[in-house]
Amino acid sequence: MKTLLRCAIAAAIALPAAAMAGSTAQVTSDNNDGAGSLRAALASGATQIVINPSVGVITVTESLQYTGTEPLTLIGSGQTIDGAGMSNDLDPIFAVTQGADLTIKRLSFTGSGSYSRSDNLNNGVEVSGGKGIYLNVPDTRTGTVKVNLSGVSVFDTGNHGIHVSDCSLGDDCGGGGGGAGDGSPASIEVNLNDVLVDGVGFGKQDADGVRVDDRNDGNIVFNVVNSTFRNVGADGVELDEGNQGSVIINVVNTTFEGNGAYCVDGPFVAGDACDDEGDPDVDDGFDIDEAGPGDIRGKVVNTEVVNNFDEGLDFDEEDAGGYRLTLSNIYAENNEDEGVKISEENDGGIRVDLKVVTLLNNNGSKEDIEIEEADDGNVRASIISSTIDEVKVEEDGTGFGILKIRSSNIAEELDLDNVEVK
Repeated sequence: MKTLLRCAIAAAIALPAAAMAGSTAQVTSDNNDGAGSLRAALASGATQIVINPSVGVITVTESLQYTGTEPLTLIGSGQTIDGAGMSNDLDPIFAVTQGADLTIKRLSFTGSGSYSRSDNLNNGVEVSGGKGIYLNVPDTRTGTVKVNLSGVSVFDTGNHGIHVSDCSLGDDCGGGGGGAGDGSPASIEVNLNDVLVDGVGFGKQDADGVRVDDRNDGNIVFNVVNSTFRNVGADGVELDEGNQGSVIINVVNTTFEGNGAYCVDGPFVAGDACDDEGDPDVDDGFDIDEAGPGDIRGKVVNTEVVNNFDEGLDFDEEDAGGYRLTLSNIYAENNEDEGVKISEENDGGIRVDLKVVTLLNNNGSKEDIEIEEADDGNVRASIISSTIDEVKVEEDGTGFGILKIRSSNIAEELDLDNVEVK
């Protein structure tokens, strides 16, 4: 009996990870590894990790990895996780590898901040710097993958600041209708509250502040409030839904500022990776590409979209499906292309309501907003209590277009094609 008891005690001591499964771990050290470190907590099997307020900057030399499948909650109290000195700077600072739901509160993630396109030219392919937060969705994942970030900041990473990838090709997934690869049947839900992404995406082309890729059935649901995406090399936010499923957005009290300059940061050479028919391939404040059966629907409210190097809001829907959008209390100024662009191709229609919207000095003082229906489908748009320099609405397919304008000031021009004003 004593022998059996000793064996049981020895087994309990030898298996701390199993004992910790589903429990809480405390981080008490800012070391890269070892007892009390964040790395040890992630390896322990715990699903809730709390960083003690006494812990300062956590400097990591290798990527932090969570390989479990149970939902993970990581709670800080304002600490920074510093990945500037990682031995392989192409790795993400923090990665969830098996598609587990993720919640992070009150933490910052920072890369080296030294990335520049002009320093990284290599036969038209530039790669330098990893991601801040990366969640990989395996093709066996079902249900809804949930990412909840609150009080989180990401600074100075060369690749995407935050990336959720449900795509078999990883970073070679591409975007929108041109996107390749496959994925899981899961939906992806991203909830951001008080999130700042700043100065990321200058280590490679098409590296976004927030990037969500979905390449199979399932929706992308994107809820963001009180957040800022600025000074990003590519899009401040890019949502790519490349198969069956919709993109559903709820964006409130948010800023998209100064994004998309990667291809003008350094020498531009015709024919290189940044060549967009003789011009630098710049990017947007907020970009949605929905390709395949599904809609783009939801709202953008109390939001500022300024000084982006391509469109401010750039929404594209292809294949069966359409739009149902409300844009309310939007201020868009000095974006290099349209402040708002909404386009739809193939079967589908556009229904968009603009309320208390101010669009000024966008697209070189040309169209501040462009709404385009290219194929079968109708356009129904309304502009209420708004100030816009120039409006362009096109119905180029077999449907009809109706534009309602109420209590608004269209200062420059109303450019309509097969659209009736009521």
